[in-house]
Amino acid sequence: MKISNSIIGCGLALALSAGVVNAQDDQAGNESLPIWMENVYLGGSIGATTTFTDVKQYDLYPVQRYRREIGFGGGGYLGYTINSAFSVEGHLYGFGTNGTNRQNYEFFKGGGIEPSLNFKMNFTNLLFTGSARGISKFNVSGYFGAGLLMFRSRLFDLHEGEIDPSEKSSVGLNVGYEADYETKARRTREISIPLGLQVSYDIDPQISVVFDQRFGLVNTDKLDAKISGDSPGEFYSYTALGVNYKLTDKLWLRPEAELNDKLAQVDSILDGFQDSDNDGVMDAYDKDNQTPEGAKTTGDGMAMDTDGDGIADYIDQERLSLCTEVDENGVVLDSDGDNVPNCKDAEPNTPEGAQVDVNGKAISTMPGLDGSGDSGGDVGLPSVYFATGSSKLGYSNYPALTEVAKFLKNNKEANLTVVGHTDATGSVNINKKLGQKRAETAINHLVKIYGIDKSRLSAVSEGSTNSIAVGKTARANRRVDFLYAK
Repeated sequence: MKISNSIIGCGLALALSAGVVNAQDDQAGNESLPIWMENVYLGGSIGATTTFTDVKQYDLYPVQRYRREIGFGGGGYLGYTINSAFSVEGHLYGFGTNGTNRQNYEFFKGGGIEPSLNFKMNFTNLLFTGSARGISKFNVSGYFGAGLLMFRSRLFDLHEGEIDPSEKSSVGLNVGYEADYETKARRTREISIPLGLQVSYDIDPQISVVFDQRFGLVNTDKLDAKISGDSPGEFYSYTALGVNYKLTDKLWLRPEAELNDKLAQVDSILDGFQDSDNDGVMDAYDKDNQTPEGAKTTGDGMAMDTDGDGIADYIDQERLSLCTEVDENGVVLDSDGDNVPNCKDAEPNTPEGAQVDVNGKAISTMPGLDGSGDSGGDVGLPSVYFATGSSKLGYSNYPALTEVAKFLKNNKEANLTVVGHTDATGSVNINKKLGQKRAETAINHLVKIYGIDKSRLSAVSEGSTNSIAVGKTARANRRVDFLYAK
């Protein structure tokens, strides 16, 4: 298991317990700017406004005929990033306001300027964790704050023009922004509460385009130049497109994102210190990461080959071969089967069964066994041995199995009874099954590795009934014997 599995929980817990803290990814440096300016950004937008006041025809959408209720505005802001999720912004916007009520034959128009101070949250960075290489270009943010709306509004009759502020309409008192509004020297000033949602897309690390949807609650009933009751305030909306520019190209990251990247780097380094095949050589230096467990290796992780025949010792059935010409099991090649390896054989084509000297030269003929002996006769073939309760063949048994295979190949008519034995540690039933399984394991090895015809081999189990050694757990009793059968 990688180290990240054990410490990432701690890292995340620390990050979350501390909230969202400062973490910047420096793209290009920008060493020329003062440190405090690295967190500064600015932007602006233009868009359309609508109002929700007493002088309005419909609640959910603006009038388009006779008198349009849509106004236009724009403005800008200057912001300072506190961390990856929070920032403060100063806004200054100006916009026009319009409204129509055809039932009362009224409409108003006006305009205002609104400076405000806002607190902004980046929901994308606050709720979602990324990485330094996988930051989303889309960001969703929300903001709210407090401002001062300075506005002028005038109420008009749809037929006659401007209404006298001192006159009353059928639904309330008509008022202007001030008693001397004709001079345009003063504006009505009221507290406002802006609340907005922004969706931005990063064109590059410094520039992004912004969609801004803003609603403002104004603490007055005069926004439409008409007082019609005890309403706590009136609303306006501002829908706009804009551009945001950061003074540097530094990226603000959640601490988990930066932690994940660091842990990924650590994991890649630690991968080189692992030992996948448990051979004692780290993967970074291991030329063979798939050596079997228990196989002896050299300093570079390659399985040892004592006799240099190209077959690793854990496979090699003849670890001290006289020749380098061997089969896939490391056994020296003997083309004529006279037990003299080809590299030493003076006559590599002697007839099958011929008796030869140490140089492979024929000296007489000795036929193989003809199968006339009694069934189950011991022909001196070596036994193979097993660990307690196991039917798995160990490497130490390979030479014995090679001798059995040689016997079968030299005596084409010979069949063998493969008898499995166990020690006395288990029950009779269990030992019977284990002996049978050991016999079948030996047969399968001879068939798979040496190509022996399986019909020449029959498996029998004697369990623990034919022990040859004293002792309940003696190794000599955990064996498979090969007996000659007619």
